[in-house]
Amino acid sequence: MCIATADFANTGLYRAVYFDGPQSDRNREGDEVPSWVVYIGDEDAEPVSHLQHFRSYQIAEQVARQLASTRRLDFVHDASPA
Repeated sequence: MCIATADFANTGLYRAVYFDGPQSDRNREGDEVPSWVVYIGDEDAEPVSHLQHFRSYQIAEQVARQLASTRRLDFVHDASPA
């Protein structure tokens, strides 16, 4: 008989903080501008929370790193500067 310990216990579904972009967006004047997205997603990178959009790469990266740190989640960095 095997009794699961904390090291082997099922911790639930996989979650990670995803940082992706740039994506094409439009500003109020209709000009094309880059944007980055930060969200919590599952193992298939499907969002399980709302998406946060940013027009600044640096701010988006800071928010993503902080979110991953405070939630103790993996950080998946798939973004690049514009």
